[in-house]
Amino acid sequence: MQIRDKKGPESLGGVLQNLLRNLGLEKRIKEQELILNWDKIVGEKIAEKTKPFKIEGNKFFVRVESPSWRTELFYLKKDIIEKLNHSVKKEIVKDIIFLN
Repeated sequence: MQIRDKKGPESLGGVLQNLLRNLGLEKRIKEQELILNWDKIVGEKIAEKTKPFKIEGNKFFVRVESPSWRTELFYLKKDIIEKLNHSVKKEIVKDIIFLN
């Protein structure tokens, strides 16, 4: 007699997500997604003037073309953080550090 799990079979995506979470890799993968998709998330205008280079803890580090752009982005920081976290459906970024 075969015993069946009441939940049924689990999807491969679900199994992989659980494995990544258990290995502590889920956050690192989402961080890399943010860096790779920066231009799509923030838009072409901002992407032309910036280059993301790392996430350390909950801080996202981004190089900016000029001090005037850094000032402009400072005022957009809250909106950018919301867009970043929304794109990966998880709160990964709490602060963005804009550097020249």
